[in-house]
Amino acid sequence: MNTQNVIKIQTLLLSVVILFVSWIVGYIFLTNKFTDALDSQFEIITSTAFDMFEGEVQREKKDLKYKINEILGQDAFKQALVDKNHKNIDLIINKYYTKFLDSDKYIQNIIVLSSDNKLLFSADKNQDIDKNMLKKYVEKKSLNGFNVSNSEVSYKVLQPIYLKDKFIGSIEITINSKRIIQNLNLLLSIQTALVLDNKVINKNTLIDASDILKYYFEFQESPNFEFLKVDSQKKLLNYNKETVAYLIIASDLSKMGNKNKEFVIKIFFTGLIATILIALIVYIGFTILVKYTINQTFIDKLTGLNNRDSLYNDLVEDDSNIFIVSNIKEFSLLNQYYGLEIANDVLKQVATGFKTFANEHNMKVYRISADEYVLLSDDNRLGVVECGDILEELNDTISSMEIKVGDEDETLKVEIYSGVAFNGVNPLEEAQIALREAKIKSLPYLAYAKNLDNKVDTKNILDIKKTIKSAIEHKNIVPFFQPITNQYGEFIKYEALVRILKFENGEEKILYPDDFLSIAIRSGLYVDLAKEMLSQALIFFKDREEKISVNFLPNDFYNHEIMDRFIGLVQMYKKPERIVVEITEQEGVGDFDRLFKIVKKLRKVGVTIAIDDFGSGYANYVHILQLKPDYLKIDGSLIKNILTDEDSQILVKSITRFAGYMKIKTIAEYVENEEIFELLKTYGVDEFQGYYFGKPLNLISGVNIF
Repeated sequence: MNTQNVIKIQTLLLSVVILFVSWIVGYIFLTNKFTDALDSQFEIITSTAFDMFEGEVQREKKDLKYKINEILGQDAFKQALVDKNHKNIDLIINKYYTKFLDSDKYIQNIIVLSSDNKLLFSADKNQDIDKNMLKKYVEKKSLNGFNVSNSEVSYKVLQPIYLKDKFIGSIEITINSKRIIQNLNLLLSIQTALVLDNKVINKNTLIDASDILKYYFEFQESPNFEFLKVDSQKKLLNYNKETVAYLIIASDLSKMGNKNKEFVIKIFFTGLIATILIALIVYIGFTILVKYTINQTFIDKLTGLNNRDSLYNDLVEDDSNIFIVSNIKEFSLLNQYYGLEIANDVLKQVATGFKTFANEHNMKVYRISADEYVLLSDDNRLGVVECGDILEELNDTISSMEIKVGDEDETLKVEIYSGVAFNGVNPLEEAQIALREAKIKSLPYLAYAKNLDNKVDTKNILDIKKTIKSAIEHKNIVPFFQPITNQYGEFIKYEALVRILKFENGEEKILYPDDFLSIAIRSGLYVDLAKEMLSQALIFFKDREEKISVNFLPNDFYNHEIMDRFIGLVQMYKKPERIVVEITEQEGVGDFDRLFKIVKKLRKVGVTIAIDDFGSGYANYVHILQLKPDYLKIDGSLIKNILTDEDSQILVKSITRFAGYMKIKTIAEYVENEEIFELLKTYGVDEFQGYYFGKPLNLISGVNIF
């Protein structure tokens, strides 16, 4: 074997070793990262569970205080307490104890103490009385906390009793803490239990634990529990703020853990293949055209319910407590089997069921997509338990409907999935995440929890949403103006471009539409932003000689608030033809007939019309023939490379010739240098816009370099 072959073999072996070592190192690294990710997810789960647990404790505290006040409202009880009349105390308290038990099976005991802390009454004679606690109670103020008795954890509220400002005793009501935790398991898909204040946790010290948790604490080394995460740090305190028990939260993350393992293996095999092929493959980049979804007006035409736009507005104006999103199980199959007409009948009849249910529960109802309905409530009295009851009733209501099929006697029934969000920052997204998880787990409904949402940019969205609100409130929505010239380079027009001024540490920062516009639309802040932008731009140019061009999204024309503001501003102009309305030319303009009617109305008030971004992958010449705009703005993607791109040259020439025949003026965007300017003039372009003539500036503040 010659030296050259030896070197080749050695190089090959070295490469294999390097790749193998890299694979092992990468595998260990990613495995550790995924372990950290599982721990982070579990921290989110426990945080959510603890928050909900604390909320339920506060609700129980209020409920028990209400029951105590109901007893204290009886003057006969206070007098019996002063007289230490055991017989009357027994009669009164037993009556209320029986009444409370009828409506609440978790009530354990009612205890009455004298002013010197002696036991006068205990409704449950079999329950152990904490003698030490009675001796310690000398504060003469309301107390609440957990207590351990007979291997059970209970929750107590103790209230001092006064008669004419004189302390005459106290009353205590106890409930079984099982009620506080029983709903966490269902709504969050977790395991919960209580454990006594003991350094050793085993199946014998657990209270209200599932078999899984008991088995876990008996055999923690079992591989069955590789991805079962357990937290037992939540302390349960008694009257004296002493720890008497702990809340245990457990979540099975095996699904995510197993997927992580599979992902690690797949990613590295893919990496090996990519390493071999990378020298042979040249990836060709491509641009994805984003199609704008045009929202309908506030009423859904098919069902008569409020639609998505209405929902966005309501979310901005109202603080919702409960947000429920539901859709019909297997609706696509129903649509395929019966056809569009009957499917639409089903949607209308189901909408009637949702509307009736919403009216009965003082909720708002919407249809936001094909078979997706939303229920909204601002009732802060609704907690986890009540919401569970509402979801059960909603399922029963819809599933019990007999839906008529066409003109036949045939009827069918449908079922729904539901997702619910409580006091959410982005309630629609959160409820839809819960809805998707409910479908995956084949559950009728599921509540949103932080562990269901793996988005990492939530904080950024919230910060921008807060910035938009502040900008609207403090008039920091500012138009920047970019000049538009004629063939002689004279400024004849300006385009108004929306910006937000943000102040951080005393310094001014400019936010551009890409930073905030989509968030403003999704969060319902867009209407106020658009009205402020129009007002500042048009008022500033009212007494100037140049024309002013303002941009509109297609859906803006269907919003009464925006259009009323715009028409009012136009009426301030002696020559309204100085105002140019730019309409974005895009494939997403679905209802063209409706848009055509809007353009006709705009022409009646005297403004001129421009089609923006014409030629950006979708140029509908038929629409141009019908609209007959005053201007066509040639899309910048055709202008940027026009000096070297023959296709762009052909398209621009075609557009200018077409516009010339139609007596429509053309405007070229992205004119960056003199060469482009001179070339476009030879093509017959009428007006020009770009950095060659000037960048957008804040003219209102007096900054003007032109």
